[in-house]
Amino acid sequence: MLIIRGVNVFPSQIEAALLQVEGTLPHYQIVLTRERDLDQVEVQVEVTADVFSDEVRVVADLQKKIAHSIETITGIRVALRLVAPYTIQRSEGKAKRVIDKRGG
Repeated sequence: MLIIRGVNVFPSQIEAALLQVEGTLPHYQIVLTRERDLDQVEVQVEVTADVFSDEVRVVADLQKKIAHSIETITGIRVALRLVAPYTIQRSEGKAKRVIDKRGG
């Protein structure tokens, strides 16, 4: 569980939000940072190869759908970055879903 801006967020909630949107892959990473004492969240999401070959409007629409789905399920807004397939590092065993750069 993560506490982001006073809200309890489970990585499984992010995954559930992604699975509701067609065109995403079940590979994602949550990157936490802190700017001016405020937690920032970026979710990097792998999308299917055909999404990257589509026009910019299609990619922007997909990004909006994913962001809305995450906000609906978690109650927080996140920065979202769509990445190409196989961009997020794979690991043997349990995947490293959260990268916390907030410090102490």
